[in-house]
Amino acid sequence: MMKFVHRIAGLLAGVAVFPCTALALDLNVVHSGSWPPYASENLPEQGLAIELVTTALTRAGYTPRVQTATLTAILEGTGTGVYDVFATPWYTMERSQSLDFSQPYLESSIQFIKRKDTAFEYSRFDDLEAMKIGVVEGYAYDEDFNDSTALEKIAAGSLEENLHKLIAGEIDLSLDDALVLRYTLHRSLPDRAADLQILATPLVTRGVNIGVSRKNPDHARIVSDFDQAIAEMKQDGTHEAIIRKHKQFIEHPTGP
Repeated sequence: MMKFVHRIAGLLAGVAVFPCTALALDLNVVHSGSWPPYASENLPEQGLAIELVTTALTRAGYTPRVQTATLTAILEGTGTGVYDVFATPWYTMERSQSLDFSQPYLESSIQFIKRKDTAFEYSRFDDLEAMKIGVVEGYAYDEDFNDSTALEKIAAGSLEENLHKLIAGEIDLSLDDALVLRYTLHRSLPDRAADLQILATPLVTRGVNIGVSRKNPDHARIVSDFDQAIAEMKQDGTHEAIIRKHKQFIEHPTGP
């Protein structure tokens, strides 16, 4: 009789454990779909960052289910637990209240862009005070930059909109990740790319991480598993191979 009871108890314990584990393996991964070459539905594997993220999560034993949403919806959805993983966020203290951040899996150099016929050069933060700067609503460029009330920042819905404003003389500067600037210029404004110049000195160099919703009870484990998978991908060459694969879309964005 006692053996029977022990067997039933063991079976019940198994039922209690395995369904929860299986459910935790499916992850709703979200990105904006509008940050090429890192994240775009129009690129192979939805972009460089998305292929790195999904490869790492898959190798760690998860099933990433990728979807896109606006940045506002992503931040709201990760805050409430609708989405498990934000694939490409820059870190801020505010975001860390709702997101558990991984170690960076890519490095992002945030640089300014201007009209080539203007004499402005950026070397320090104070240089920006007399400039009209086009920003994208909700972007976490840099906490000092975002929080500054001394700067004239004019919000738009996209980088492309800011580049058109820059060409028209409505703003003096805009900014984004250097690869994003290069890609967008040559993809969206090939006839005007020669009129604009990306400045050499970055505002800041930041890591691109994943942010796992703290509403997911396994958030710490997911972050740890992801970091370990990325480390292994760097060691075995997978990380560099994915970067090389996507370089053609960065260096030759007008190609097929």
